[in-house]
Amino acid sequence: MTDESDSPPAGALRRPATRRSFLKSAAAVGIGTPFAGAAIAACDTAAPSKQLLVAAAATPPSLDWELVFGKEVYDHIFNLNDRLTRWKQIPAPGEPGGFDLAWQAENFDEITEPRMAEGWEVTNGGRTYTFSLRRGWPSHAGNEFTAADVKWAFDRSFALHGITSFYNTLSTIERPEDVKVLDKHTVRIELAEPGPDLLLTLSTFWRVIADSKLAKRHATSSDPWATRWLKNHDAGFGPFKLADLSPGRHVVWVAHKEHPFPPKLDQITFRQVPESSSRLAILMTGEAQAAEYLLPTDMQRVENSNYLRLWNFQGYVIASCPMNPKYPPLDDARVRQALSYATPYPQILEKVYRGFAGPAHGPLSDHAAGFDPNLSPYTYDPERARELLRQAGHGNGFKTTLAYSTAEPLGEPVGTQLRSAFADIGVTLELEALPPPTFTQALFTGKRPMFFQTFGADTPDPAYALGVFYQSKSSNNWGGYKSAKTDACLAEAGRPQLTWNQRVEEHKRCAQIIANDAPWLWIAQPGFQVSTRRNVTGINWYAGEAVDWSKVGYTS
Repeated sequence: MTDESDSPPAGALRRPATRRSFLKSAAAVGIGTPFAGAAIAACDTAAPSKQLLVAAAATPPSLDWELVFGKEVYDHIFNLNDRLTRWKQIPAPGEPGGFDLAWQAENFDEITEPRMAEGWEVTNGGRTYTFSLRRGWPSHAGNEFTAADVKWAFDRSFALHGITSFYNTLSTIERPEDVKVLDKHTVRIELAEPGPDLLLTLSTFWRVIADSKLAKRHATSSDPWATRWLKNHDAGFGPFKLADLSPGRHVVWVAHKEHPFPPKLDQITFRQVPESSSRLAILMTGEAQAAEYLLPTDMQRVENSNYLRLWNFQGYVIASCPMNPKYPPLDDARVRQALSYATPYPQILEKVYRGFAGPAHGPLSDHAAGFDPNLSPYTYDPERARELLRQAGHGNGFKTTLAYSTAEPLGEPVGTQLRSAFADIGVTLELEALPPPTFTQALFTGKRPMFFQTFGADTPDPAYALGVFYQSKSSNNWGGYKSAKTDACLAEAGRPQLTWNQRVEEHKRCAQIIANDAPWLWIAQPGFQVSTRRNVTGINWYAGEAVDWSKVGYTS
């Protein structure tokens, strides 16, 4: 494996030292009376040693990694599938028994490692990557992993123009023909320009390599990429395979025991339990051994229990609201700036997140290279907001809509805070709760003026972090933000001849342009939390807000 001088050097990306301590202070913020189920939980109901039940907010609306986004799908896309490379995981600081990512711990030296690829060689001045594939890796259907599967995945990405098409652009893979099968176990990828992003994006869990033989059997002339079949079926190589998907009820995985890195558990069931309080209740009784996406008030109760454990990772997402310029007056930067100043950031952190989030500071989260806490000018300043609305000709206010997914438990409380604050400057904000499939469709097509979401860029490279959401042609530019100035800045900052440190500095300038345009409300940076019984170990965080459940088991 060849090191490239353009790759991130160790320690190149520095994180503030205060955020983890901020998250860890959550227990000090208004913990209420212990949950009534604590008396029942004292029995510490034992779970089957090789099975685990997760109380989940929702079942996935789709399993197709190219066409679906949202926290209800992350675990499934990550664990049912695998990819050529992945981020290195290390023991999590402050979370005994857990795992974090190498770049979360400020160790950026060789932060990717081989997975389905045994290794790779970089030649031609950084433009050619030749991957040697791991042999004898069976899919869930029993088909051997080969170079044809890699080629099919890239061809599909280009054909569908889906989520990973942005990765092709960022990595400068210009055509499907740039991915070549050399032999059964060797693939070559030709880049138009050298850069650090190929290995970075291959490590994101969206870069799925699927069983192409199986998928092709379910393709049709009208659906040549098997999108209808892959919506609800598994063609993966991951550590778990799909045993049952019952939308609105549950998802069941069983161990893929022939996997080169087999999981510790034989079976994991994700049961849909929409209410956070109900997820907490079955966790307290021991019926469930893990619960995801609890409300902050419920997470406080977990921290206050002798029988439960709250795993608290720094994460990387930003709770934010894209503002779609296709819906006037959101096409006016002054109006977007006004709403940014009207957002009650401290109140949302205190009353909604209860300490389980830190402040956001513009389009870069604090994991990204080039992050600057002084970047964004927006603080809660309703008078400044009113003045900007007057300048924009909307001194009497206007009406708009904020949509959120019913799978997002904080959508309504954050929306309620925004609605109240916006009313103070004359803006009427209507809230619209959408089922996950409807929300995803509306988000991808830009069919609402505003969305509440908690997404982030799952590599530390600022070219990715800014380009994925704010580049005009990005497939993930859900807010519809288009700025020739921003596009030109991102193109200049991503020049291949730049060193990593130059790349970081150039992208700071782009981030400032975006912040001034205020295309999104950047509200807060939540951490990533999972609640479990005390005897569960190995909980971890993988970029994309997923748990690598293959590492999870029980303590002795």
